[in-house]
Amino acid sequence: MEIGSVFEINPATVKKGGETENFHLVQVDKYEKKHSCFTASGREAIELALISLEREMPDMPKRCLMPAYMCDCVFLPFLHRGWELVFYSVDRDLETAGEEIFRLALEYDPGLIFIHPYYGTDTCAGLRGQLAALRRSGVLVMEDVTQSYYLEEAGKGADFVVGSLRKWYAVPDGGFVASDLPLAEDVLESGEDYARERLVPLVQKWEYLREKERRTGGALTAGWLPRKAEYLKRNRSLENALDQYQGIRRISHISAEILSKTDEEEARRRRTENYHALYDRICGMERLWPVLRKEEGQAPLYLPVYVKERDSLQRFLSEHGVYAPVLWPVGEENRDFLGGDEAYVFGHMLALPIDQRYGSAEMEQIAEVLALYEKQPVIGIRADANETVATGHIMRCITIAEQIKKLGGRILFITADEQAEDMLTRAGMEHVCLHTRWDRMEEELPVLREVIGLAGIGTLLVDSYQATPAYFEELRPLVKLACIDDCFEHAFPVDALINYNAYHTRFPYEDTYGGKTRLLLGTDYVPLREEFGVTQIRDDEDKNKDFSVLLSSGGGDAQNAVLGILQRAAQTEEMKEIIFHAVVGVYHPQGDAIEEFAKTHDNVKVHRPCKDMAGLMADCDAAVSAAGTMLFELSVMRVPTVFFQSADNQRYDREFFEAEERMLFAGDIGQDREGCIEAVCEGIKRLASDAALRERMKEKLAQVTDGHGAERIAGEIMKL
Repeated sequence: MEIGSVFEINPATVKKGGETENFHLVQVDKYEKKHSCFTASGREAIELALISLEREMPDMPKRCLMPAYMCDCVFLPFLHRGWELVFYSVDRDLETAGEEIFRLALEYDPGLIFIHPYYGTDTCAGLRGQLAALRRSGVLVMEDVTQSYYLEEAGKGADFVVGSLRKWYAVPDGGFVASDLPLAEDVLESGEDYARERLVPLVQKWEYLREKERRTGGALTAGWLPRKAEYLKRNRSLENALDQYQGIRRISHISAEILSKTDEEEARRRRTENYHALYDRICGMERLWPVLRKEEGQAPLYLPVYVKERDSLQRFLSEHGVYAPVLWPVGEENRDFLGGDEAYVFGHMLALPIDQRYGSAEMEQIAEVLALYEKQPVIGIRADANETVATGHIMRCITIAEQIKKLGGRILFITADEQAEDMLTRAGMEHVCLHTRWDRMEEELPVLREVIGLAGIGTLLVDSYQATPAYFEELRPLVKLACIDDCFEHAFPVDALINYNAYHTRFPYEDTYGGKTRLLLGTDYVPLREEFGVTQIRDDEDKNKDFSVLLSSGGGDAQNAVLGILQRAAQTEEMKEIIFHAVVGVYHPQGDAIEEFAKTHDNVKVHRPCKDMAGLMADCDAAVSAAGTMLFELSVMRVPTVFFQSADNQRYDREFFEAEERMLFAGDIGQDREGCIEAVCEGIKRLASDAALRERMKEKLAQVTDGHGAERIAGEIMKL
């Protein structure tokens, strides 16, 4: 079942609403304040407290000491009211030294100190004595109990207690503020409209979960997925609207009715049981560990854990139906104030769901998923993409990585610089940058060894022409090694070697490696993305009337082939009616110039980047491409192609793809650019005028590869 994320609401529990004027909760009463008020959210409760404070004490300095580890939504009411924020440190145990509070109080003369006991533990215990002394000197304290609503020690020594109720219960809205100072309730607006709007996605989630269980006993059919996407999108939109809203709304009648019938003590008991059950199961794990010590009576909002690779675990949990949030993203206001500990907290903490919707079965499910994550083999992939190294290296490794993940492996990409970061992020791949020189790989070994140890990498796949035998020799004692080698310039001391090109037969791999290395050779191992195995291949009669050509030269395009071909085609009368689809990579040096050219030539369409390469290939009658992996993609899609050589390692592609008229070869663009461009244009004209030739080429291309090479490579790597 799915665990976590926003509370779902059973529509049968939603009534017209109860009383809001005299509404109260026992857990709020325990703070023993003279005044309390229930708002639509915790953020609005903070703003009400600030307005009340400014009315009662107009001469107070509008300056607040704030913990550096805090949700940025807490900053909004302060900034809206014109307060200055001064941040104090929080260590990895989520505690603050009292000496720092005193120092900052003397230095900045604040009117208010904001504190936050984290995750059901009184992490402010060491401050309470100093805070009491500062209160006697006239400084006020606001305590946010949003993560520690049930904590007995919280709130009683504060001037204002604020919190969010909608984080704890299945209600569309809800927050509160309690204080001995009078509260400015005259500023409150109605919250009924917002509550009714937010009720919609929460009821949609309830219906989605019930239908999922009823239909398939837990397995969701594809037709039901849009409902989930719909309620998630609507909920995100309303959460964004809540952050932007600058008024203060009273809690809705709907939420008051639900809360008045909620057994808070039972919710507290279940949270505590869930917390202890899950805490005991995760103790001793190596890749994640509890942030706080286990204490009796704990009933926190979540069970917080530190994770070595948080994004990886969060994705893994999500793939297994467990939704664990990051609390919180770093805000703009506190970004420059983060020390080493706060940065670590923000970067490594994940919150595991333990709320009262669940019991022992769900905690066992979470524990089993975490145990599975612990056992995942970690596969490192060392590759680069930049102005010199074509993006094809990273792209084919991403394809292999996706198949490794399906087999239960965990992936960590390792790059020399940050230029491939966007590409890897879009692909959902965890990655780390060595900050070294991509063309001096032996120099990176000290840093790489450290990464291998910290990440627990057991196998490393290397895809780079800069790797040397000495590089691999240094790594052999640490990990199993695999490499992609299509040049045969060295004999590498690796456990597995991949050359998926048809020309591998030119090289004496078997004799050289003598059975000591697992050899993955030939077109059965071409690592093509899954999209090339499922996209429909259309016949000519199904395509647009105009003849269309896909044009690509890889990510680098050092010879400016794409723009050169477009310019030459524009000068040829019989090619002016051909539609050109120019694929421009992220690092294409002439990308801007190509887009400018397209503005004055209606027959040129630019894809920067191309989001659906297989779909684009299926829509085109022919293609022009530099040699490389794309030729195999075009083969699977059966697209008649003119190709050219743009790098030394592509020289052998000519023999295979030109043979039997599989494709038309236009030459080496590095040796004779103008001659190659002319040959490309002649090849396009030939394909456009000869339908019979195109059909013969399609038949030959269909025999090149079956498109399942990435699966085979992933399987072999997992066996190392």
